[in-house]
Amino acid sequence: MRFAIIGSPRTGSSHLVTLLGSHPEILCNGNVFHPKNVWVFWPKKDLTEETRSELLELRRRDPEALLDRVFASSYGREHVGFKIFQGQNDRILDRLIADRNIRKIVLYRRNVLANYASSLAAKRSGDWGGKAEGRLEENPKVSFDENKFMVFHDAYVEFYRDIINRLNDKNQVFHLTYYEDINNPLLFGTLLRFIGVAGDASPASVKVHHVKQNPSDILSRFANFPTVLEFLRTHGLLHWLHEGETSLVSLGDCVRNHRAEPVFG
Repeated sequence: MRFAIIGSPRTGSSHLVTLLGSHPEILCNGNVFHPKNVWVFWPKKDLTEETRSELLELRRRDPEALLDRVFASSYGREHVGFKIFQGQNDRILDRLIADRNIRKIVLYRRNVLANYASSLAAKRSGDWGGKAEGRLEENPKVSFDENKFMVFHDAYVEFYRDIINRLNDKNQVFHLTYYEDINNPLLFGTLLRFIGVAGDASPASVKVHHVKQNPSDILSRFANFPTVLEFLRTHGLLHWLHEGETSLVSLGDCVRNHRAEPVFG
């Protein structure tokens, strides 16, 4: 089965790609239409500098041929996919939306303030892949600007509204996956089934160690946090003060496993 993850930066897409790609039935590539690279996760012997240059040239000359090549390169896996972001290639996005043989995963982060803070931090550090994250004391605090955030929020929400409307107009089945749900074993299992995994879709079928990237306390990410707090109060958005993962276990299990605090914030 072929699939595509449609999302935005800082929505947990790299982590989701890693999780899916760790399943023995799935080959999940990264951002194939990234402006600077074609992120395919093929065996090293097949990813020479010559091959990378060839893929970049193919994407420039014929993006649809690149898409076909990515889907055809399964390396024995039953399911092949990749992720794509807004504005990277509208023609390819149109094809993905219209093709019933390609399963669509829409990845959405509900806490837009957290997304905004993470985007500002990544822009400042130049680390969009999260490679340097996990050392929270090294992440500089960012500054909140109400006008810029409003523009960011509306563009972010409008992109997803447009994608979902287009999928519905085409009578397409899609899987809406939330950032907060990625690490939940039960919900991740439903995603594996949606992709078409016929074998083991249990939590033990993937083996990835997740490192917490940012504090769950969203205010702590901003240097001018009183301004942020006032904005949230004014607009009835105090639920954005904290971002944790979805939990479907009992409180007793949380206490026994010393997991009173969420690990994916």
